[in-house]
Amino acid sequence: MKILISVCGEGFGHTTRCLAVGNALKDEFDIAYLAYGKSKDFIESYGFRVFETYPEIKLKGKDGKFDIKSTLFNKEHSPKKAIKREYEIIKKYQPDLIITDCKYSTAVVAKLLKIPVFCISNQNYTKYKIKTDILVYPTMAILNLINKRCEKFLVPDFPMPYTICQYNIKPISNLEYLGPLIRYDNVDNVDNDGYILSVIGGFEYRYKILESLAELAIKNDYHVKLVCGSYEVASRLRAKYSRKNIEIIPITKDMDELMRRASLIVSHGGHSTIMEALCFGKPLIVIPDMDHPEQCNNAKKVHELRCGISLSYKQLNQLERAIEEIESNKVYRKNANHMRELYECYNGKENIKRLIYQFFSNYGGEKFKVKIC
Repeated sequence: MKILISVCGEGFGHTTRCLAVGNALKDEFDIAYLAYGKSKDFIESYGFRVFETYPEIKLKGKDGKFDIKSTLFNKEHSPKKAIKREYEIIKKYQPDLIITDCKYSTAVVAKLLKIPVFCISNQNYTKYKIKTDILVYPTMAILNLINKRCEKFLVPDFPMPYTICQYNIKPISNLEYLGPLIRYDNVDNVDNDGYILSVIGGFEYRYKILESLAELAIKNDYHVKLVCGSYEVASRLRAKYSRKNIEIIPITKDMDELMRRASLIVSHGGHSTIMEALCFGKPLIVIPDMDHPEQCNNAKKVHELRCGISLSYKQLNQLERAIEEIESNKVYRKNANHMRELYECYNGKENIKRLIYQFFSNYGGEKFKVKIC
């Protein structure tokens, strides 16, 4: 049986959880991917077959601020171009099931070709008021028309009341909570080597956060590890900050070890990064992109659960105090560790395997029979 996994390449979170799905299924199914850009290269480095597609959108922003208008409307990328490319690929490859992670062009093609499709997403709604609501809400309404037509709409998060994306989700009939879809098999043997790990990522408009952490490391002799997600950003930082206690890491395939031994993690509001940190039981400081409703809502929930502290981009002057608060108040570490314990009960990789076995047993009849655990 062939499964095609389609990845939205904007940010690395979609890519990492799609890798988790592929690794969970590769022993029982023929797995291939649809991806583009850095996501395509990253997935190929793990030995998977990848068909190259086009992005539907491109994230835009400046000075810590997400620009939804420029992201949705640009001349360079469009859903129409992606749909045309993916229609050709899927018609030739003929998968038995498509799994798409926020790549809605692929869901449209799946329906056109009458191929069953699962949609993975941590957002089908936003409870966050900004001036761009006139764009956000109609866009979400259109995407939900697609979500409802998929065989399953799968949320890679804990069930309520621990759902990090709670304020980005509204119930629809085919929704199921999977539990976290993280790429790592082992979240045990966690330790604390006393360093602050930044996984802000390589978008240029987040650069000021990396600078702020480096300046605090100089001021307070913090040991910080800055994962940039970009060789260009790493080079720029190295030119300015050359200290033993400031480790600048362009790109890594050892994020699990970095998280496992960190004292705390500084993150943007991306859902997958927060999931990974909490599955390792690490408290967070979450700094979402400004005017990014999804990230701001994730950060709000982390703050409410007291497994981390949320700061806005305009509050970087409070970053030092947030670090001190997490290091001195045991409640953050205790609550983050509780989330790690929850992951043992709500393992997304095991749950998606179960759902796919069940689906094929029902959908495929005698073509595919498997014992459901």
